Amino acid sequence: MPANLPPEYLKVEQQYAQAKTLEEKIRLTEELIRLAPKHKGTEKLLKMLKTRLAKLREEEERRRAKRAGRTTLTFAVKKEGAAQIVLLGFPNSGKSTVLRLLTSAKPEVAEYPFTTTRPEPGMMEFEDVQVQLVEAPAIIEGSAEGRGLGPAPLSLARTADAIALVIDLSEDPVLQLRVLLEELEKIRVKVNERPPAISFEPKSSGGIEIRGAELVAGGEKAVKRLLQEMRIHNASIIIREPVSIELLRDVIRGGIVFKPAFILATKSDSPRALENLRLLQTEIPEGFRVILVGNDIANLKKEIFKSLRVIRIYTKPPDGQPSKKPLVLNEGATVLDVARAVHKDFEKNLKFARVWGSTKFPGQQVSREYVLKDGDIVELHI
Repeated sequence: MPANLPPEYLKVEQQYAQAKTLEEKIRLTEELIRLAPKHKGTEKLLKMLKTRLAKLREEEERRRAKRAGRTTLTFAVKKEGAAQIVLLGFPNSGKSTVLRLLTSAKPEVAEYPFTTTRPEPGMMEFEDVQVQLVEAPAIIEGSAEGRGLGPAPLSLARTADAIALVIDLSEDPVLQLRVLLEELEKIRVKVNERPPAISFEPKSSGGIEIRGAELVAGGEKAVKRLLQEMRIHNASIIIREPVSIELLRDVIRGGIVFKPAFILATKSDSPRALENLRLLQTEIPEGFRVILVGNDIANLKKEIFKSLRVIRIYTKPPDGQPSKKPLVLNEGATVLDVARAVHKDFEKNLKFARVWGSTKFPGQQVSREYVLKDGDIVELHI
């Protein structure tokens, strides 16, 4: 089937041939993809354009990283407590107010933008654990490229255990959410996504070994073509679930982190708050929770803790009392994970456990693979 390219496409193609800057080439390639007809006759053309766009963006990221390495810094806050949550938001979105509300920290609160220029940590007490909240300096559109205070505030998201996107309900909530997610994407932070089941191991020799190539669109040929484009000649790749070639490229390039994220909606007493909250709820991506920041502090803390996707487990010796300080593990943790957290010898020699809480009856004997719930008491037997 012929491509039948429209005149607008051919005009942009000529502009691309004369383009001199990387930014211009990226913009024009995106335009070509938009203008190209979508049918069987243009499949190869669209594939070529998307591959070109990926290479151009990769080069743009390398240049950005090189510039950032010379001219910007990253922020780091030592983790304390059960988990660390970074508060990201626009200028004057209410981050400092949230920090003051939930912790004993005293950040400056003012009407002018960029009041906070350094990370502000504080400890939130929730029942028998403490959660560290870190207010990041304000994010604006283009922060990852150096606008505003630059990419340093975003770097806090890469190391935190979770991300709270602070959305001001007195302003356009959809715009705020879109910009924050785009800026995180630029620094290779993916939110509320599960890491793909892909193993990539570069080698010094031995050529390319691929398992599970049939799970990628285009099969083994597409995977090998990708590796050639990326100049990888010796590696082992194991693909355990269906993935796109774009996601496979991201995994091979490395540097991606996957973080849980939720929304803290502030200024709920503003005139347009209810209207904007409804709008936000219709536009949020799948997997996001919206937590309204109000006067019920106890419930607010509870909802934030739930958004961490962790559980508290209390260990006890046989015929002894449960520990007062819990182990904090990821949701889905098993008895074996508890044994591993206690001591490597327990992991190695564990025979079974008794659990109080989520089991059918108190002290029920369970296997090493038993999945625990928040608040369970576990007695390990070796």
